[in-house]
Amino acid sequence: MDEVKIWALDGDSKVTPLVSRDQTDTESLLEETLVRNPDLLIPGLRLVGRQTPTDGGPLDLLGVDEDGRLVVFELKRGTLSRDAVAQIIDYASDLDAKTDVTLAEHIAANSGVGGIEAIEDFEEWYGENTDGQSLDSLRPLRLFLIGLGADERTERMVRFLAANTSMDISLLTFHGFAYDGKTLLARQVEVEAAAEPGPRRRRRPTAEERRERLKKKIEDSGVSETFSAVERMFETNWPGFSTNPTSLGLSIRFKNRSFARIDPWKGHVTIVFFGRAKTLCLDDFRQPVQEIRYETYPRNRDPLDPRAELKFPFTAEEWEQHKDRLSALTKAVYEAWKNSDQ
Repeated sequence: MDEVKIWALDGDSKVTPLVSRDQTDTESLLEETLVRNPDLLIPGLRLVGRQTPTDGGPLDLLGVDEDGRLVVFELKRGTLSRDAVAQIIDYASDLDAKTDVTLAEHIAANSGVGGIEAIEDFEEWYGENTDGQSLDSLRPLRLFLIGLGADERTERMVRFLAANTSMDISLLTFHGFAYDGKTLLARQVEVEAAAEPGPRRRRRPTAEERRERLKKKIEDSGVSETFSAVERMFETNWPGFSTNPTSLGLSIRFKNRSFARIDPWKGHVTIVFFGRAKTLCLDDFRQPVQEIRYETYPRNRDPLDPRAELKFPFTAEEWEQHKDRLSALTKAVYEAWKNSDQ
């Protein structure tokens, strides 16, 4: 890699070469600087994860770009080597193997770390920040290798992948310089994937279109009657709520914040309570989780952990068995919300 040099020019055309900062100093500043200023990586980038777990290990940064695509960043303290190429492909392939629903849940469950905002319902967050795009717009994933330089083999490999495969992979390097008591950061694009022709942004589906898609999903799942019964329960117990149809199910909201969701799925209906609902009246959830079959996301979490989603999946028969208990629980959540809001 060619050496990067920067000069300061004054009004008399005097040239002062800037001193390159010690690499160790730049390493300690880089990641935190990028977290606080994600535009240094990509203009308009929104970070949604830091040290997000994958089967290959935790990836450094995860974001969503202006087009709604998911971006994987691997940062190296020092010069990038070819091992970093294999590493970022490992991370990205694990995320890409997940379904849209599982990927959204994974991102939400691991957000809120290291200065990244906590996202309770990623699909809702995604729609609000991408002009209503659906989760399938997350793909194809973009990959960025970030370092304080890259060796020739790494540059060659990334250039080959960017030019000869469908992989969207780029390489960025940063360099620190000392000037007037400050540290200046220079960004250099070593390899940049070719841009796709034409805009990627999709037309925002209307509320009616989203409701029709959800209606079809409910019918295909064979749970129309049970789903309607659960929705009527919320209508009775949560006066003044609003709904938002998503690809997962029907989001139940107060003042534009989701507290629960009703999901249809192959003979089952699932009531999902988000952490903000549980936090309102945690004690009221203790008895239901002893009596009703439940799941959590992430899996194997304590059902009373406010950071985990609590799910009650049931068939039509199980709904009849537990509907009174679930109705009492939803009433308790509403009363707690009303009191806290006042």
